[in-house]
Order: sequence, then structure tokens, then C-alpha cells
Amino acid sequence: MNLYLISEKVDHVHWLRSDKRSVHLTEVLKAGKGSVLDFAVENGPKGKGTVEYLDEHEIIISCKWHETNDSDFLPVSLIVGLSRPQTCRKILEQATTLGVRCLHFFSARKGEPSYASSRLWITNEWKSRIRNGAEQAFSSQLPDCKIHPSLDSLLQDIPIKDEPRVAFDNYEAESAFKKVFPLSETNNWLAFGPERGWCAEERKLLTNEGFTLCSLGKRVLRVETAVVSAVGTLSNLI
Repeated sequence: MNLYLISEKVDHVHWLRSDKRSVHLTEVLKAGKGSVLDFAVENGPKGKGTVEYLDEHEIIISCKWHETNDSDFLPVSLIVGLSRPQTCRKILEQATTLGVRCLHFFSARKGEPSYASSRLWITNEWKSRIRNGAEQAFSSQLPDCKIHPSLDSLLQDIPIKDEPRVAFDNYEAESAFKKVFPLSETNNWLAFGPERGWCAEERKLLTNEGFTLCSLGKRVLRVETAVVSAVGTLSNLI
């Protein structure tokens, strides 16, 4: 945790000592009265927090905020087939840390229907994973995230327009990833199938929607590894 994200801009923060943030502050950072810490408002400004008071029950921190709130998103949007919850947890955190602007998950034909009803998605755990990724990146910017019932409904719901789009496929890739772009400075779509890959209908749907099928190399990667590799590669080309 490289900064503390809070939900709104306030002058003072009051945390109970049992709050996990208080535990991190006192036991990991060894902070005490007068310590200065980095804070940010979700999708808002960054600032500094000073520990004004602490006892065995609570911690009180005063906050001063910077005036600017510059976005640090990459011009990258992700489409990802729902996979095992532990895989999606990694994608949520790591993709947020890398700076993607939005994540669209969908129930894939080759995926397990139960994935969409896992604890990750039916509670607010997915939000906490995104927050963890932003805090790690020292950023206040939280990407949008949505789950769709199918790839077809996803492509009907989101406005891709004329933006570059790529779908990764180990079996029917037309070219290597690094050869397919011109890049857009505003947004580029990267699509990843679930752990078992795309079905024939999904491939056809993607190509009909203007996606280029490409590969990240000869080796088969885990979904979370492919996401990190592709976003990292694209970020170096922008």
C-alpha cells in the first residue's frame, strides 16, 4: 500500500484502531503522532495526511489536498472472459496497477457459469481488488468495471467505434501482437478469452466486429499473465 484511498474529500479522517488501515499505519509503517502519509480521493486529488491523535481506540488524521487531479490512465480497455475467481482477482489488481481505463468481463461459452456468482463478484470484493491495485500504483484513478452475460451482449453494450481492437488467440492468430497496431492515443481494446479459450462462435463474432486475432508468442500463457504481458507491451509502444 503506497497511499491511502478514501471515498470523499474531507478535512479529517477518523479510523478505529481495529481498522485494517490503522493496523497497517501503526504496525507496518510504524507511524505515530506527527507522521505524514500519502492520501488520495477515489478518482480525485492526492494529498498529505498528518497523524494528529492516536490512542488505543482511534486515530485522527488531518488532510491537505493538492489542487490538480490529473488522470494517469493508459489508453487501454480490456475485455476478459470470466475465469476462476483467483485468476480474476489477479487481473483486477494488476490491470489497475498498470493503468487500464476499464475492464469488461463476460461469461464465455467455455467458461464455468458459476464464476459470475462467486464471492468475488456478488460482494464488494472486486472493488477492493481494484482499490488495492490503485494504491499499489500510487494513483487515485479507479477503472470502470462491469460484468456482461455474454460476449455478444458486451459488444452490443459498449461503444467501440473506430478504435483499434485486438483479440488474443493461440490457435487462429493472424499475426504477432506487436505487428498489428497503429495505436490510438485515446483508447485501444484488448480482448482475452477465458482459461479454456474462445469458442468458434466467439471468434466469428470478434472478427465480424473488426477485432484482429493475434498472439503473444509461441507459448501458452495463463490469462492473468497474458493480460500483464499485453498491457505492458502496448504501454511501451504508446
